[in-house]
Amino acid sequence: MQLKKRSPAELRLGLMAATCALLVQSAHGQEATDTTADGEKPLQIDAGALYYKENAGRIQSYDAIVTVRKDFGDEYILGLNAAYDSLSGGSPTGAIPNRAAQTFATPSGTSVKAATGAPVTYTTASGRTVAQLSKVSVYTAAPGTLPIDSGFHDQRVAGDISWSQPLGQNNKIAVGGHLSHEEDFRSASANVSFSRDFYSKNTTLGISASTEFDNVNPVGGIPLAGSDYTKLQKGSDRTKQVTGGQLGLTQVLARNWITQVNISYDSSSGYLTDPYKIVSVLDSKGAITGYRFESRPESRARRSIYMGNKVAIGSSVLDLSLRHGTDDWGINNDTIDARYRFNLGSDDLYIEPHLRYYQQSAADFYHLYVSSPGVLPTYMSADPRLAAFTARTIGFKIGVKLQDQDEVSVRVEAYQQDAKVRSSTLTGLSGLDLNPSLQSFICQLNWRFSY
Repeated sequence: MQLKKRSPAELRLGLMAATCALLVQSAHGQEATDTTADGEKPLQIDAGALYYKENAGRIQSYDAIVTVRKDFGDEYILGLNAAYDSLSGGSPTGAIPNRAAQTFATPSGTSVKAATGAPVTYTTASGRTVAQLSKVSVYTAAPGTLPIDSGFHDQRVAGDISWSQPLGQNNKIAVGGHLSHEEDFRSASANVSFSRDFYSKNTTLGISASTEFDNVNPVGGIPLAGSDYTKLQKGSDRTKQVTGGQLGLTQVLARNWITQVNISYDSSSGYLTDPYKIVSVLDSKGAITGYRFESRPESRARRSIYMGNKVAIGSSVLDLSLRHGTDDWGINNDTIDARYRFNLGSDDLYIEPHLRYYQQSAADFYHLYVSSPGVLPTYMSADPRLAAFTARTIGFKIGVKLQDQDEVSVRVEAYQQDAKVRSSTLTGLSGLDLNPSLQSFICQLNWRFSY
């Protein structure tokens, strides 16, 4: 499983989010910190730990992250980041619940074995070599339950480096890189951003670009897209590439109000299918006749526009943002995010409630299931992340400021995702919840200190 899904579906912007952060950094600089006796700014370290758990035996994750920031003076800033994730549990396979028990093969490299010790290989008409595994280990989904391989586990390590500095008068440049590795997925990316200040730094215009190269090597091999699940036709690893850019404008509107508008675009190509997802095949009455590996287009273009506002209200701060995104897979999405930070009794203790609402339409090729007989669609996926759904996040962060701008904080949030289509009129599926809601709990501890 690709661990780029670090939490709920809404938290998967990855590279573009990192680029946006660099752009904001270029636009505003870093928050001022105390200087040492010799005038050099201190080293700032953020250490965090996160626990994430989904309901119904799905994914749970333990994450640790350390970020180091060193300001060498005159806004020459080096940033380093290291992260470790440990995941276990399972995610929906794409198959729908059924009134009878359903049996599936695990993709685990330690349990998927050929009867003769080696898979049977052959070459397709396109010249691609695939393998057919004839003996596998299996697990069973109970009647009426969503099929989930709860034996999943994986680990991820990742690192980032960034450098930002002035470039002439009123200009800044930032560059960065990222590497991550897990059992079935490796990624490398780079980004660069440039910004220029106008009107006594009340206006900042920025532009950024990023590129990412991924290698997808799932355990058991990559399934032949759209093929019969029972044949387990497998191939070798695949790659994908992502390139993107962003144009941003930051404007001080008043002494207590700053706004930012970003327009983003990214294009992906290569292997974009999830190698672990399948689609149920049903007859006219709703009985399951088989399963197919999912198949997605090998290109995707995404566009978004974002507007964020920070408004100081006395000693409190309101952070309100809106985002609209669209892509050529037919997915349109909207996000409203609000945080309100205020002090509790003193300037050293604060609380920050958080509310977030997200909605999206389904991908053009999303199908809760496909019907037989007949010609199956070229592209098909039952991945809940590509369905039409709404999601809500509610939580709060509470923090304590220590001396020299050190800080300890705890964030607690609950997330719920509800699919818009959860049932079917087919007789065999009557009364079944075909796409159950997802609930998750998030707890994060963070400690910022400098010296």
